[in-house]
Amino acid sequence: MDIGERPGGTLMKDRILHNWHPTRWLQLGASLMFLFAGLSRYDGVAHFASAFFGVQAIFNVGCCGQSACAPRSGTMPTGKGQKDIQYEEIH
Repeated sequence: MDIGERPGGTLMKDRILHNWHPTRWLQLGASLMFLFAGLSRYDGVAHFASAFFGVQAIFNVGCCGQSACAPRSGTMPTGKGQKDIQYEEIH
């Protein structure tokens, strides 16, 4: 396994350099905005916000990230081992 390779088989370099969608660009813009605000006003909170949005943009993590809230893909297996569901009516 190479350095930076994940068990899924993708390198971290691919994760950083590819799949830049509008949300990632927006997060990067917010990060730069907070960075400049923090540098001009010496504000620690703005530096924290810059780091927060910057990490989300660069590594594509967060609730809107690549796999954080993604729905399950695929279908349920069919065939043997699958049982019919039986319902009971309760009065």
